[in-house]
Amino acid sequence: MATLYVRDLSEEALAELKIRAARNRQSLQAYARTLLEQEAATPSLDDVIARIRVQVTARIGTDEVLDEIERGRRHE
Repeated sequence: MATLYVRDLSEEALAELKIRAARNRQSLQAYARTLLEQEAATPSLDDVIARIRVQVTARIGTDEVLDEIERGRRHE
């Protein structure tokens, strides 16, 4: 398992993290590890967009969109 050191963390940030860790009944180390693991497990916005682009199967042109809009207006 890797070791990570965080330097130059403000006293305010450290104090808040300690409070949050205590509220979760965790050590600061366990709390920070949980936060970092959750962040690493969350896909980036670029990854999400790339997955969506792969899944998009609809290929529709401007003419089809305008035709549908016109059809919808006629049915009102």
